[in-house]
Amino acid sequence: MTRFPSRTALPLLACALLASACEAPVASGECKGTHLGQSVNWPISSNAVLSRIDFMEDGTRSTAIELSYTPDGVEGLQDFGVDIKLVKDVKIQEGGSKTVKLLPREDRLDPEETSLVLKWKGNMGDAEGYLAAPGVPVEGSVTLDRIALDHAEGHFVYRYKDGGELTCTFNVPEYGLTDITDDGDGGGGGGGGGDDDDD
Repeated sequence: MTRFPSRTALPLLACALLASACEAPVASGECKGTHLGQSVNWPISSNAVLSRIDFMEDGTRSTAIELSYTPDGVEGLQDFGVDIKLVKDVKIQEGGSKTVKLLPREDRLDPEETSLVLKWKGNMGDAEGYLAAPGVPVEGSVTLDRIALDHAEGHFVYRYKDGGELTCTFNVPEYGLTDITDDGDGGGGGGGGGDDDDD
């Protein structure tokens, strides 16, 4: 069991007794820019999470950031986001930002090099992929400003063939931290929707 210093225990007890008065930190961020010629500002969804994955299907040890944004004003689109697989136990201190280019390959984006970002997967809610229009970005990048065991902060940029561009920021605090262990049977215990096994 984790033991808290006595000066911390009282505020925690107060929060437990007055739950409505002590709000848990929430993910923050937004996607801003131009989509199909229109200016947009899409807020991040509250289900953005930072997770540690002990084993993926291919045996890779990884840290994952799952992001989802709400594309306000875009008919027929409920979610827009990305699943980012990083090397396991990666840590980036504040002030030590790292940027990785994302290159288009057929129907997806891949990191230019995988010493930090192992895999990049676009999603639209339950479906993997990218917006049918304007299509897969022709250029992209992700900048990781801070990655700790309990926190992920940064932004990614998509540039499209039609001239559109989106810059999506994320700040995922510790309440979103989860641990996922895959025993190798592919069934993987809890929740998570089975996305961890995708290629």
